[in-house]
Amino acid sequence: MDKPLIVCCSPDYGDGWRGLGPRLTGAGAKWIFFDDRPASLLERIIRRPNIAIIRACVNAVLIAARKRARLLVTQEPRTTFMCALFCRLLRVDIDHYVFSFNFPELPAGFRARLMCYAFKQVKQFTVHSSMERDIYSDYFNIPKERIRLRLWSIGAPEVTPLFPLQSGRYVSAIGGNGRDYQTLIGAARKLPDTSFVLVVRPANLMGLDIPPNVKPMVNVPFEEAMNIMRYSALTVLPLSGSTVPCGHVTLVCAMHLGKPVVATESKGISDYVLSGYNGVLCKPFSPEDMAHAIDRLWKDPIEIARLGENNRRFGAENCTESTMRSDLAEILRHREIPLDQDSPPADQGNSQTFGSRTASVTH
Repeated sequence: MDKPLIVCCSPDYGDGWRGLGPRLTGAGAKWIFFDDRPASLLERIIRRPNIAIIRACVNAVLIAARKRARLLVTQEPRTTFMCALFCRLLRVDIDHYVFSFNFPELPAGFRARLMCYAFKQVKQFTVHSSMERDIYSDYFNIPKERIRLRLWSIGAPEVTPLFPLQSGRYVSAIGGNGRDYQTLIGAARKLPDTSFVLVVRPANLMGLDIPPNVKPMVNVPFEEAMNIMRYSALTVLPLSGSTVPCGHVTLVCAMHLGKPVVATESKGISDYVLSGYNGVLCKPFSPEDMAHAIDRLWKDPIEIARLGENNRRFGAENCTESTMRSDLAEILRHREIPLDQDSPPADQGNSQTFGSRTASVTH
């Protein structure tokens, strides 16, 4: 009897499914992986459009069809969209599961209509916030029962080096997607005696006048970004609005590192930050309110310790690698894909993620 085949297409070629999936199934299933690493000089030269990921998606669909794969797994909207679209255009009927479905900004116009057409092919989506489940169901006309909520999940992030890269006491802010650094810079300007270290993308700082108490860092490796967070007194998540579904990776990293969070109040993170329990929420676009929240926490080490420990506990209960493994095991069992006898049983865990190859935290 042939082993069931699982085809995985993702721009992430880190450990991710390459490690997690095969470890769960052992010799009971076969995995084939496609990613966006350039395979030719042309693909290395032309990055817009990303012809490498287009080629990967086409090949994933063709291989899945030819070899009668049991399951097609994709990650992130672009890859999911192209695989689903090619499946519809080529009339490939396959069980398509989306591991992580997140839009920092929703598409519009013809692209949005084309996505609505393509996403009808997907059997099941996973999102990482309650708000996204509601938004994507309405926006793309996806039946809500096909969208399931699972909090973002990772193992404890690696921190390198093991000594502080930044001296002294400071506030950290990590990440690029959906961020409002203008408000954070405005808050920092009101707190001239408090030091801030920001790990950001160059675009996050465009047009901003950086005050002396703020140190920006760009193009920082993930492990060093985690060092900045690990040795900070607290971390800030400044979001660009009250309905922004971003920052989940940063929040879960803060949990595992035991850091309290000051965050913009947004429905997109309401599943992760419980104000007064593991963090403090502040009004969107208000430097005054953000400065007040940061300053109040900065001056209260006992509250920092309490919120940080609660955040660590929340992460341990909801956002761990073991719940990620259990959740994937449930997906595979539901599709009658045999698991290795040593794989963890399915439980009520509600989190998951891929490994990452990104240079710094962006989500």
